[in-house]
Amino acid sequence: MPGTVLAAAKLVRRGLPALIDQARDRTDLLMLEARLGPVDLHLAHVRMLRGTGLHARTYLDWRARRIEKMLEIYGLDFFAGKRLLELGCGHGDIGAFFAEISADVLCVDGRIRNINFARLKHRRTPRLTFQVLDLEQDFSFLGHFDLIIDFGLLYHLRHVDSHLACCFGMADEIVLETVVCDSLDPHHILLRDECVDVDEEALNGTGSRPSPFYVERLAVEAGLEVERHFSADLNSADHFRYDWVHRDDGASNDDFGNRRFWRFFRKPVAQSSIEASGAALSAPAQVGGSGFGS
Repeated sequence: MPGTVLAAAKLVRRGLPALIDQARDRTDLLMLEARLGPVDLHLAHVRMLRGTGLHARTYLDWRARRIEKMLEIYGLDFFAGKRLLELGCGHGDIGAFFAEISADVLCVDGRIRNINFARLKHRRTPRLTFQVLDLEQDFSFLGHFDLIIDFGLLYHLRHVDSHLACCFGMADEIVLETVVCDSLDPHHILLRDECVDVDEEALNGTGSRPSPFYVERLAVEAGLEVERHFSADLNSADHFRYDWVHRDDGASNDDFGNRRFWRFFRKPVAQSSIEASGAALSAPAQVGGSGFGS
């Protein structure tokens, strides 16, 4: 009997704070239900119940820093009336931001759950549309865009070359951010197994880690200029790093920490360039931007 009483006392002592918190959470939930309509209440429930994948808090700082970098590169007035394509949009928060400053934005993701959540969350945002597509496949039928946003997607794809070929053929301005492997080899790429059940990982179960120079090589071969943004202001959450220094050890960066951010763009072709000799036109392009700090 004494042992039973002691065990009960320990249970009450340990459980009381949890019971109080549970009551407080229920009060908050009841207040939410009184104030919110069915859709907003559903969105609130989902965000309260999930804290991983695309619902992780690390995305808040990460998104903000990438948006700030885009505004720094292009300026606020650039986006009005422009046609934007956001690839691997997740919940569409970045695309929705630019739609609110008067861009026409198409957001694409491979998972219907992500697109459904995004459409509900941003249902009142004008100039914003969503589409479900497997971005391992050819998506060039979507047409031409003034700017393509390709953030946090490339390393969740197996077919990097064909994906980037689509991007480079559909826009003269692309901003791309991805995890990379630690290699200086422009032909080095690693394949990685990923979990299809996670809403932010590879749709088909296989991702990749290209070297930064692999990505740049493909851009240059497509006739694009390369502008590197490997700066500390992009670092976030004490985890995502852009200003890291290469060791060239081939590390796959499976913690998703070492990343790179680029602007790829095609210069307008002047009449004098059109009239230039074929030899001059076929001269190899040079990779621009600052070095890796290695």
